[in-house]
Amino acid sequence: MEIHLVRHAHAGSRKAWDDDDRERPLSERGQAQARGVLDDLADVGVDRLWSSSYVRCVQTLDPLADRLGLEVEVVDPLTEGGSGAEALDLLLYAARSGLTVAACSHGDVIPAVVATALGRGARLDGPASAAKGGRYVLSVADGAVTALRYVPPSDRR
Repeated sequence: MEIHLVRHAHAGSRKAWDDDDRERPLSERGQAQARGVLDDLADVGVDRLWSSSYVRCVQTLDPLADRLGLEVEVVDPLTEGGSGAEALDLLLYAARSGLTVAACSHGDVIPAVVATALGRGARLDGPASAAKGGRYVLSVADGAVTALRYVPPSDRR
């Protein structure tokens, strides 16, 4: 069983955005990265799409949702400032239920998920922090993450 954990695609500068940061959309580069996520995950058997409530996260999964005919579901533990352990436990619950989830989160939550998985005995192939639009493939066996493999964003391969 696999879980796909995606860092939201490029959304421009936080400092240059004057409105509520939760509403900051993807940039053109980010839209291209989101299409790369679609290309990578369209045929891996994703059953559910989970996301932070932030617009840039939802938009990162929107092309995949359109292709698969799924809705992007907002899941609070994936929201910026969330707990890595809580997010990982929720993802593992889905995997134990037989679901293949693609989840989109932020640059603080994802390293916390990675650190939690490593602390529980998983091994990591790649960096401990994902670039925007990058993702981890979490291999799950017997209810635990056994390995994490980093996949860089489509525009960095």
